[in-house]
Amino acid sequence: MAKGRVAERSQTGALQTTPMGDGNAGTRGPAAPGGRDHVKEKAWAEAGSARMSLLILVSIFLSAAFVMFLVYKNFPQLSEEERVNMKVPRDMDDAKALGKVLSKYKDTFYVQVLVAYFATYIFLQTFAIPGSIFLSILSGFLYPFPLALFLVCLCSGLGASFCYMLSYLVGRPVVYKYLTEKAVKWSQQVLHLPLL
Repeated sequence: MAKGRVAERSQTGALQTTPMGDGNAGTRGPAAPGGRDHVKEKAWAEAGSARMSLLILVSIFLSAAFVMFLVYKNFPQLSEEERVNMKVPRDMDDAKALGKVLSKYKDTFYVQVLVAYFATYIFLQTFAIPGSIFLSILSGFLYPFPLALFLVCLCSGLGASFCYMLSYLVGRPVVYKYLTEKAVKWSQQVLHLPLL
C-alpha cells in the first residue's frame, strides 16, 4: 500500500484505498460532513435492532442449552452419587470427581462421553462461561495425549469463533444501544488510527 493512502471497506465489504488529506479522508465508510454526526447516526441505526439482537441471542442460548439437555439425557444411566458429580467443574476437586465418573463410562460408552465432552466444551467457550480450563485438564486424563490435544484445540477454536461471531453479529447493536457515547468515542478513535 502506498504511503499517504488509507485502506477502507465499502458497504459491500470490498477493500479500497483513498488518499489521506483533510479530516474526512482516510476514515472508514463514506465520507460525510461532520464525521462525528455521521458516526452517531450510524450508531442510532445499529441500535434500532438491539431488541432483535437480544431476542436472537436468547434463542441461540436456549437452543444450545436444549442441545446440552439432550446430550445429558442420552448419557448412560448414572447412580445418584455419580449424578451429583455430573456438572461443569468449578475447581480441581469437581474436575477430579467428574473425571472418575467419565473414565468409568468412557470404555463402554465412548461416543456418548466424547460427544458430551465436545458439546460441553464448545457450549462453555461460546457463551464465555468459566470452566473450560478444567475440561482441558480433564481431556488429558480421559484420552491419549494426541487426541486430547486435538480435542482441546478444536473445541477452543470452534468455541472462540462462535463467541466472536455472536458478539459481532448480536453484540454490536446492543453496545450501540446501551453504550452509545462510549461506542461513538471508540469508533472515532479507531477510525483515525493509521493503518500500517
